[in-house]
Amino acid sequence: MEDNRNVKNKDGARVIGGLILVGVGAALFIRNMGYIDLPYWLFTWPMILILVGIYSGFKHNFSNTGWIIMIAVGGFFLVDDFMPNIKLEPAFWPLVIVGFGILFIIRPRKKNGRQDWGYLGKGNREEQATQGMKSYDHPSDYTNSANSDKSDYLRIDSVFSGVNRTILSKNFQGGRISCVFGGAEVDMMQADFAGKVIIKMDVVFGGLKLRVPANWNVMSEIDGAFHSVDDKRRNNQGMPSDPNKVLILKGSCVFGGIDIKSY
Repeated sequence: MEDNRNVKNKDGARVIGGLILVGVGAALFIRNMGYIDLPYWLFTWPMILILVGIYSGFKHNFSNTGWIIMIAVGGFFLVDDFMPNIKLEPAFWPLVIVGFGILFIIRPRKKNGRQDWGYLGKGNREEQATQGMKSYDHPSDYTNSANSDKSDYLRIDSVFSGVNRTILSKNFQGGRISCVFGGAEVDMMQADFAGKVIIKMDVVFGGLKLRVPANWNVMSEIDGAFHSVDDKRRNNQGMPSDPNKVLILKGSCVFGGIDIKSY
């Protein structure tokens, strides 16, 4: 069922992406041939950001937040073109700070009367219930230092800050990373898993560095604008890629960069 949904999402995103390219090409043709005097804002970077946001939303079934941020930022700067007397551009950064302050206030962080330190996965909860394992009520239960993480599911929220994390799990199940006006460094050199795992990420005006073994297969499905995703790994031992270890990166990156290294 889930595979069918993923196929439908990719097919829908391909159609939307094709329509966007056709529309952009047609607009450029009309402008260059002089048939119609199109508005200049159609060919500005905020409009590009909006189109990429629409495509990203369709591709990920509107489950990520990156598409909202791209459309919001693009729309914000387009307002000055429609209403030049308002001059909203100087208010951008103050509004961003206020928005994240409101997000911190209204965002739920507790579940069942205790702090939510991240979703550990359905399989882990069932295993705890059947085998009598203790609950992870506090981060010290599954970390051996401030930067080490033995849990099977990774969760990082870096907003106007920097986060360093070392993953020690031998049954890694994936995770989610959000870097908004911040950065994160994730060391997965000591982690292990079998099959395919997915890390969903939203990087906005920030940076993310991933250290992963050179023999892992890393597949990038990152959408974005004004961004880069660079795989800089070195395989000094000449080890072949392990087909049983596939790390899939999904999400969006806007005005940011993602570096993948093994050193």
